[in-house]
Amino acid sequence: MSIDSISISGFMTTKIVTDTEDQNISSASKKMDENNIGSIIVINNERDKRAVGIITERDVVRILGKLEPWLLSTPLSALMSKPLITIRSNGSLRDAIQTMYSKNIRRLPVISDKEKTGEIVGMITDKDIFRILMKNQNLVQSILSDNMLSQNIQTIHERFAEYWFGDTLIHRK
Repeated sequence: MSIDSISISGFMTTKIVTDTEDQNISSASKKMDENNIGSIIVINNERDKRAVGIITERDVVRILGKLEPWLLSTPLSALMSKPLITIRSNGSLRDAIQTMYSKNIRRLPVISDKEKTGEIVGMITDKDIFRILMKNQNLVQSILSDNMLSQNIQTIHERFAEYWFGDTLIHRK
């Protein structure tokens, strides 16, 4: 088993929480809190559910940190991270790691590989990847022997250490 042979569709989260681009940061933050998640996929509207961006915990902190009251009522379309970087559901674990590293992101929306509409069918996070590595430790050797990934092993190691020794340790008990 290698990181090229594992499809992300087997371990992605399939419950996707969305908000429309005309909503504000308060709405997105409330949904994140209610669902105990770290990001919201931003869609056009309730009729056209096409994903157009993402709001993450980091975005919320960045926006609130500016202490500009008008930002609280600004539509998500002006605040979201875009363009939305995605991966197809038939993508491999290697594809996900490579995309996340090269784009410096921790969450990767998964789109259907069967439709051309770009429908979001899941989400893969760096924590999901680290959980897979912990359950299948022989995959670590696959990462170390991969030329592209081994060049970036320090960054991957730092993110893993953050996952392992961070607040997620409390949640795993």
